[in-house]
Amino acid sequence: MDDYESKKFIAKSENITIGELLDIWAEEELKTGTLSNGTVQNYLGAITNIKKHPISERKLKNVTSEHLQAFFDLLSFGGTYPDGSERKGYSKDYIRSFSAVLQQSFRFAVSPKQYITFNPMQYIKLKYQTDEVDLFSDDDMDGDIQPIPREDYERLIEFLQNYNPPAILPIQIAYYAGLRIGEACGLAWQDVNLEEQCLTIRRSIRYDGSRHKNIIGPTKRKKVRIVDFGDTLAEILRNARKEQLKNRMQYGELYHKNYYREVKDKTEFTMSSIIWTEQRMFQKIIRKYPLSA
Repeated sequence: MDDYESKKFIAKSENITIGELLDIWAEEELKTGTLSNGTVQNYLGAITNIKKHPISERKLKNVTSEHLQAFFDLLSFGGTYPDGSERKGYSKDYIRSFSAVLQQSFRFAVSPKQYITFNPMQYIKLKYQTDEVDLFSDDDMDGDIQPIPREDYERLIEFLQNYNPPAILPIQIAYYAGLRIGEACGLAWQDVNLEEQCLTIRRSIRYDGSRHKNIIGPTKRKKVRIVDFGDTLAEILRNARKEQLKNRMQYGELYHKNYYREVKDKTEFTMSSIIWTEQRMFQKIIRKYPLSA
């Protein structure tokens, strides 16, 4: 390790700044933890933005809750930034990501690092601008997220038809039902009600970068919810179900369903086939054992 790296990571605690703390926390805890890749990238983006603000240059030993509260009030309501620019306030979800990063990094600074003796973020109150009332708002939805344009969706499907056909079904479900892609990939057929045209969202699939494997777990907000869908997705799902049943009959013992096992408190509960992975398994089989003409 060269002198620069040594100074960067073995600096005396009284000289460490908030920006340096964020870098250390990202390398030693954030990137090696069990958070999904999406969350990690979101937090890394928040770190980059925090480090653009002068508060990142403040030493840990000098930072107070008042400094942090002023920073979050500026994020919430906007105003004049240190560079002289005027900016509007950020969305609730964006501010929450900043808060999560600073909460966890300051906790990390208290223990195990022992850079400071208490977490000043515990006294911060997040404030938000009052939005116009929306009678149809959904508190579980992520703010500021817009669906992709129809033409982009069609280009994506056209690309996947040549590059990765098994990925088309979860993309279609995500697009027409407004799901996160991990939720779409985590659906099982018993979660689909074609008569009532609704989905029960119980689980999500995410990639664990530290273990290099896919993990099936709860949804982002750890809630089970019901999502309605229209006739277009209903037809897509009916055709997918018919195709899977036909292939299962034709291939017999060569056809393998991909199972997951739900485990809670070390007690096994249910076993179900995942729609997408069953479809993907069939694609592998048909390449190895093509149907006769």
